[in-house]
Amino acid sequence: LRPLAEADTCCGSAGIYNVTQPGLARKLLDRKMAHIQETGASIVALGNPGCHAWIAQGAYERGGVTVLHTAELLEASFI
Repeated sequence: LRPLAEADTCCGSAGIYNVTQPGLARKLLDRKMAHIQETGASIVALGNPGCHAWIAQGAYERGGVTVLHTAELLEASFI
């Protein structure tokens, strides 16, 4: 478990914000992804489906981190 700078700041998805305001949403995603990469974590767990999809897009583009739903991470811990 690693602390994430600006963990309480939106990733840019916010419902359909990434559809209606793609430029601003992209700036938020880029900022969030930079903070995620700064942690050095290999996995990011999220509970919100919109955040999961948007951050997964950022992770796909940048590489280096696996994005899981919180339930997926818990399931993996039971194996």
